[in-house]
Amino acid sequence: MMEHAKSFSLFLVVGILATLLTNWLQSTFIFDFLSANLITLLIALVAINTTTLSVVLTKIREITDKIGGNFSNTAKEMKVSITEQVILIIVTAITQVMAGSPLVTSSFPSMHFVSSVILIGVFSYSLYILYDTANSVFVILQFENSISKDKNGK
Repeated sequence: MMEHAKSFSLFLVVGILATLLTNWLQSTFIFDFLSANLITLLIALVAINTTTLSVVLTKIREITDKIGGNFSNTAKEMKVSITEQVILIIVTAITQVMAGSPLVTSSFPSMHFVSSVILIGVFSYSLYILYDTANSVFVILQFENSISKDKNGK
């Protein structure tokens, strides 16, 4: 759990830097885009990741049936990944409600900056999760190739 908190903290730093840069450039593009589309993008990424994870789990099952092994920790991490993505959707919804509330923005003038940091951080973290999930496919393929090479004596 601590590793995930460190990762999310890193992406909040990315959010801070990107927000500072967009503020310096006087551009609202990223904030406007993420405000309008982030929840939809996150739900699409959950769908993509869930499908990819099911393929990976199927391959792991095949490998386990052929050569054995214990992949219970891998399955647990996959569940954590899906949970993280759902949490990111919830954080995004809460952030957007707060940023869109005149009551909150009038009493907390920095809300636009904070919400921009959070939205960019969430988006960056979700892309990292997508990358990590996609990378697992390549790890499985590489592992299958090494098994087939060992069987063929090459």
